Amino acid sequence: MGARTWSDQMTVGGLLRNFALSYDYRDSLRYADCLAESFVFHYYDVRQGRFDRMFRETDLKATGGLFRSFSHIDLEWNDIPPWADDYSAEAVMDSLIVRFNLVLGDEPPLMGYARFSVTKETDGRFRLLAWWDDF
Repeated sequence: MGARTWSDQMTVGGLLRNFALSYDYRDSLRYADCLAESFVFHYYDVRQGRFDRMFRETDLKATGGLFRSFSHIDLEWNDIPPWADDYSAEAVMDSLIVRFNLVLGDEPPLMGYARFSVTKETDGRFRLLAWWDDF
């Protein structure tokens, strides 16, 4: 993904970079800026044995709690599409799939796939509309 500095999110690659950095630096404000106002996180609830979802405000609270719970977090994207750093079209992208590794403190790494729906908003910056956690 290139340098470990914040992006202006004018490309999909810049959005993904900021998303990962917000986890690495446990920065809730930067994380929130990666999400569209209508953001939805879709996940499998193991306890309930079914798929569920969280809307933006609940996701922000949950992620903030995650950031406060671990002194070390490392999110790495793998298999980023080669066009991501240049992609700046005025469109909604409904199925961007990225493999990830997430380390939370001393816990075993989590590996899986994130499937995103991404939009370019009126300010010219890309933000996530939806995230499906595909393990």
